[in-house]
Amino acid sequence: MRVPLPQLFTAFLYIGLTAFGGGGTAHIYELMVVRRGWLSEREFLETTAVCRVLPGPVFANLAAHLGARLGGALGGLVALAGVLLPGSSLMLLLSLAYFRFGAQPGSSAEGALSGVAAAAIGLVLATMLRQVRVGLDSLKAILLALAVFVTYGLLHWSLLLVLLLTVPVGVALYWQEAE
Repeated sequence: MRVPLPQLFTAFLYIGLTAFGGGGTAHIYELMVVRRGWLSEREFLETTAVCRVLPGPVFANLAAHLGARLGGALGGLVALAGVLLPGSSLMLLLSLAYFRFGAQPGSSAEGALSGVAAAAIGLVLATMLRQVRVGLDSLKAILLALAVFVTYGLLHWSLLLVLLLTVPVGVALYWQEAE
């Protein structure tokens, strides 16, 4: 599907304006898959998986990749600019205010940020629960996810080691389906 560049920019600008913390990926999912239907759930999960193993922030990788997929190379730049513009502008303003006025422990701003963090965690969990049925659709997918959870989440192996061990296994398990 090809999306006009102005429409792509405004969609990612909206995401950049309304997404907080780790909820950015969930917000992109909600807009691109659920509301606009620009991608299927499977396409989104596959794209997210690729963007998670690439270096750099997943949020920016996902915006650039989806923008390129929906609007070509220029679409990738437009989507990345749209998603990063609000946050970078806000961070610049907040940094200037911080250096001008300092930080006040126990302030209402500190409490508000705690509330935003809790909301972002809730959004990530809600999106994860929605995507479980698509991403874990077979026994081999469940076993692979469980192996990553145990090695990385419980045993605290390094992410690089876990990826070096599980990515080749995942590719081998799903190679026949991709053809």
